[in-house]
Amino acid sequence: MLPSLELPSERYRRRLVGNDVDEALAFFTGDYDFRAPVVRRTHENAYWDFAGVGDERMSLRSSRFLVDLRSESRVDDQFLVAWLRHGSSRITSGGEEHELQAGVPVVLPFAEPYELHHRDIALNLVHLDRDFVRAIAGDDDFAFDTMRRPTSEGAALWQSVVRRHSSTWLDVERPMSPIEQRDIAEAFATAAIRAFPRRDRWRAAVSGSGPEHERLRRALEFVHEHARESIGTPEIASAAGLSPRGLQQSLRRHLDQTPGELLRGVRLDGARTDLVSSGFDETTVAEVARTWGFGHLGRFSATYRTRFGELPSESLRGS
Repeated sequence: MLPSLELPSERYRRRLVGNDVDEALAFFTGDYDFRAPVVRRTHENAYWDFAGVGDERMSLRSSRFLVDLRSESRVDDQFLVAWLRHGSSRITSGGEEHELQAGVPVVLPFAEPYELHHRDIALNLVHLDRDFVRAIAGDDDFAFDTMRRPTSEGAALWQSVVRRHSSTWLDVERPMSPIEQRDIAEAFATAAIRAFPRRDRWRAAVSGSGPEHERLRRALEFVHEHARESIGTPEIASAAGLSPRGLQQSLRRHLDQTPGELLRGVRLDGARTDLVSSGFDETTVAEVARTWGFGHLGRFSATYRTRFGELPSESLRGS
């Protein structure tokens, strides 16, 4: 359920600075559920600071922690978009290690424990309330595919929203109407939905760890990353290291789909995400259909209604 538009919370501001490592750990553990953290000093005088402005929907934060920190962490109720300003940070999730790159935003692991190793970091973070984002996405189970870099277009979109709205949001001395406050939070949530890969149910659909399973996952990954492009069975099979016939057999055996059915489903899901997160003044059904490779508007509308129980225009109008 969306937070009330009529009775929003006031923006809060938190600003903390210090040299006491134990105090810093107690503070950050409250927000990030640090578990058994291990700290090693990298300077004679450890230093940390934190600044954040937020409400019940969103907060913008920046922090510095000039130590070597290892810990396990977990956040369940918010999506965290992070980008490194300087220092080094390694995130280990699902058995994979990810190095944060300076200036490159990613969504941190959500609703699962992960290991972090920060060293002398300066980090920017945007916290987005889970239920608020899911309401904007029109999907009660929406989640991001964490630790994956956005496309160049996605990164540019995210950076544009950050540049446009951050100074206004952070200026707590400036009066802000409830509508403006919500609009800015919604702009960040919408940009995140469009910029960062979403976690799709297909990831859990392919069980097993054999070579065929890995090739099929590569095929699915390729489809989700390139669904807007002019691709078909040959391109998908090549990306997976399969022959076209091998791809068809593997998909039928594990997912009971043809390559065409897989591609069409991914494109429909992408079109729906764009429609429910846009307004009439931002796009049209025809434009979204073209973006996702549907050349015949009538057939697109009929297929969309069969899958989602409403017309594309209804999804757009309800956003």
